[in-house]
Amino acid sequence: MGARSAVFQSSGHAARRRLAPTRLRAPVLSLALALAAGAVAAQDLPARKPGLWEITMQVTNSPSQTVRHCLDEKTDQQMQRFGQGMSQQQCTKNTLQRDGDRYVGESECKLGPTVATSRSVFGGDFEKAYRGEVETRYAPPMAGISQSKVTMSAKWAGACPAGWKPGDMEMPGMGRVNVNELMSSGPPKAPKK
Repeated sequence: MGARSAVFQSSGHAARRRLAPTRLRAPVLSLALALAAGAVAAQDLPARKPGLWEITMQVTNSPSQTVRHCLDEKTDQQMQRFGQGMSQQQCTKNTLQRDGDRYVGESECKLGPTVATSRSVFGGDFEKAYRGEVETRYAPPMAGISQSKVTMSAKWAGACPAGWKPGDMEMPGMGRVNVNELMSSGPPKAPKK
């Protein structure tokens, strides 16, 4: 993935501005990957209902955050393909199996010098709600972290708000970005004037 700027729309401001990828791209893509965790073998996961999803995430030793994400079928599939592509490039193990009403995934992926070993469990109808947990061990530790746990609870909140487009994601303290633009290989779209 080449370095590039991302389009960011600040909460409460109509104007758009461009931010350097070091400030925005990594956290947004990390969040997008967390949202797609377990979806690396996505052909086995149910599609999420199109519309606005409110996803509350709790990461080890961090306060919980609620993200609002506008999805359509294409965006859901693109996030799953993105996870699959990352998996094929970096993972030596990646499985996802249905276990009753749950989906259980296991992966082992190389992230630079670190091997991340994860186990994920997701459940729900994916029409109105789903819940998931991803536990990961890092060897050697990554940025001083040897293990982490992400718990997420998502609920469908209805149609996407006026002015939002599929892929728009609003995060506390970071405003709104479009994950489709961040995941695409081409340059981000120029801001509309």
